[in-house]
Amino acid sequence: MRDFSNLDDIAKQMAQRDYLIKKRKQLVVSLTALSQEEIRLQSELKKETHEYRSIEKLSIKKLLSLFSDKYEEMMDKEYREMKIAQYKYERLLETIKSQQEQLRHITELLTHYEDVENQYTEMLETKRIWASQNGFDVIADFEHSLLMQNRKLKELDEALSACKKLIMSLSSAKDDLASAKNWGIFDILGGGLIPSLVKHDHIKRASQYIKDSSEKAAILSRELGDLSMFFSIEQIEIDSLSKTFDTFFDNIFSDMSIQEQINTAYENICHNYETARILFEKLETYRKEILEELSKITKERNELIHSL
Repeated sequence: MRDFSNLDDIAKQMAQRDYLIKKRKQLVVSLTALSQEEIRLQSELKKETHEYRSIEKLSIKKLLSLFSDKYEEMMDKEYREMKIAQYKYERLLETIKSQQEQLRHITELLTHYEDVENQYTEMLETKRIWASQNGFDVIADFEHSLLMQNRKLKELDEALSACKKLIMSLSSAKDDLASAKNWGIFDILGGGLIPSLVKHDHIKRASQYIKDSSEKAAILSRELGDLSMFFSIEQIEIDSLSKTFDTFFDNIFSDMSIQEQINTAYENICHNYETARILFEKLETYRKEILEELSKITKERNELIHSL
């Protein structure tokens, strides 16, 4: 009897190779978009830095014409906007560097799978012929089923990872927004300078988490798209996240309706957090079902082969 014991390993290598190819394509697309964003953010940083430096260099005559508190307020506002622009630009550069390293790593890994498809095809064909000669055409069906289940498992693992990262980001945004709400109420009641500063610090952090959540939701949406050929999964709603970020972040220094914005953002984040949590549980259930199916098919296949 021919030895086909390593066919399972080759099938897993095929699934891993397919996953790496898909991941490489996604990284290429992402890096192209990030390159355009880098140009925009670099321009924004230069603009904000120039505006801050311009205020720093105001002449003595102009300074005397301004109230000291107004000048400090202008300096604080421009400084914050400059630091936010700097943070966004530096964070983008880190993302680009990280994705470039991932792309290089994936390209290197793929060199180890150059011949895996030929190996799999040849061995599967040899086994099919052998099984056919012995009256067992069903063997090829088993191998195809195992390959498909492994591909489903790989896609599910990616979606689970993306969903987990989104939940963590949403949780951080939720915590900071909850704190901002409490400090905001204290500020409205006349808490003074310190509550206002603490509130805005939480707002700034929350806005960064909201932006991060929006990006992670977009990644998860792509992963769910890949799963759509295997499962019926509704796309997670990311519009509310994007709108929350645009409105909230753009008005981070406006006190006129900031408490209302905090409350609205908090409600949106809580809703998305619950949606992501439910989705994660659903994906975990699918994963358990696939593992059970893989175990079942493998057992049936092995029992058939051993019975020959």
